[in-house]
Amino acid sequence: MAQRTITTLDQAKKLVDFLTGLSVPYTITVREGKVRTLSQNALLHKWFGEIAKQGDLSASQAKGQCHHEYGLPIRLRDPQFAWLWNNSAAKLDYEKRCAVLASGQFQISSKMNTKELSEYMDSMHAEYNQRGIYLTIPEDQA
Repeated sequence: MAQRTITTLDQAKKLVDFLTGLSVPYTITVREGKVRTLSQNALLHKWFGEIAKQGDLSASQAKGQCHHEYGLPIRLRDPQFAWLWNNSAAKLDYEKRCAVLASGQFQISSKMNTKELSEYMDSMHAEYNQRGIYLTIPEDQA
């Protein structure tokens, strides 16, 4: 399976050439925005650890709670995801919902593009900063 991130018109033209050369049939999926970056992903997981160290949670519990509070509202904007969530895990109690979200089964942050993940992390940082929990900010973003 080929995946491309297009950021210039030249890259878009090359993609058209690539598609023209493929044998039919094939399926194309287009998503607006960039996929999340490794640095965003690494920082997010670092934050889960920092929350755990400064509170009384494990990193997995912090991940589940953050996914529930900050990531889930973003993912629920997708009607297909919302249907799946509302007809399954949404019916569980809070602790079980968080555990399911931490497990990765619902792909909360992994399905976000950079803009969505930035929104998630900005909300998360603002809330934890207000609570007095320090989260690392990389120098290039400070």
